Amino acid sequence: MNRLRKARYDKEYRKRNRERLRMSKAAYFKRTYDPIKAARERKKRMPKHVKYCQQPWYKAWKREYDRNRRLSKFGGFAGAYQVLMKLRAEIKKQMPDRFERYAQAGRHAWNPVNQERRRRKNYERCNESFGS
Repeated sequence: MNRLRKARYDKEYRKRNRERLRMSKAAYFKRTYDPIKAARERKKRMPKHVKYCQQPWYKAWKREYDRNRRLSKFGGFAGAYQVLMKLRAEIKKQMPDRFERYAQAGRHAWNPVNQERRRRKNYERCNESFGS
């Protein structure tokens, strides 16, 4: 019975003196916080965190969470963005090294950069011949 009364009193006390308690806790934290010690503690726990993040269920959950987070940025166009990402993934799957091949192609005729350059030169030549 006594514990229940004490619990009720504590709850009421915290409710009445919320601001004063908050200020005193903030002051205590400011007085006692040691950033170097805190960094050491964080460093100690880091391997556990890494191990946790490497779990298959967490990776799957995080992948889904990140995908939904990115979709939420597009609002009403989230569906269109999702379709675009699937299309890009399919293109990458069918021709994964396309851009690397273009970069290596250099002077080969089928390189789209060179094709565009040739089109431009032909256009400029035609304009010059008509202009003079």
